[in-house]
Amino acid sequence: MRRLGLPLIAVLLVAAVLGVQVAAGGGNYVPRQPANPCVPRPIPPIQPQLEPLAEQIVLLGLNSAACRLGISRERLVLALADTRSLNRRAPAALKAGLRDAVDRLNRAGRLPKVSQLLPQALNQAALPGIVKTIIDAIPAPLVDSALPTAPLLRRTIDDLDVARLLHELNDPRQLNSAVQSAILHAALRQILDRLHP
Repeated sequence: MRRLGLPLIAVLLVAAVLGVQVAAGGGNYVPRQPANPCVPRPIPPIQPQLEPLAEQIVLLGLNSAACRLGISRERLVLALADTRSLNRRAPAALKAGLRDAVDRLNRAGRLPKVSQLLPQALNQAALPGIVKTIIDAIPAPLVDSALPTAPLLRRTIDDLDVARLLHELNDPRQLNSAVQSAILHAALRQILDRLHP
């Protein structure tokens, strides 16, 4: 009798949980449709750091690229990660989408100034201390007038070899981080090359 007691209690508990789920509407679950990538989503505030900036560019860029290709963003991410069946237009659409993202962020006034990104760029740069000190001493208005953020990011994206980046990708879950990392490193190079004494 004792042997049957524990399995019977387990069955009753599972039945109770299922009953609560069905009563709460779980019996008629319908998966949500993916968001239409052509409908602009709200842009949240972006911290003045390279990682959040790159992340927002990638998310908006994927939406724009998916819209150009006429598919959902989720489907595009999966397609980009499978280089065997990759649409020939996908790398160009992604590059154009990333440029669209920079333009949209610029129009919305969400791009941080390069002077705000400079401390992080200097921390990550492999430069001698004296060079970092000299660059850090450049007044913020001078940095921002010499390096407006939107043109810097457009050049960064233009220099990206998106096709090569996608062909080196092994896991679809790495797409966002791979593109973000490429944008981050290219932007760092652009900033430091332009400000290097």
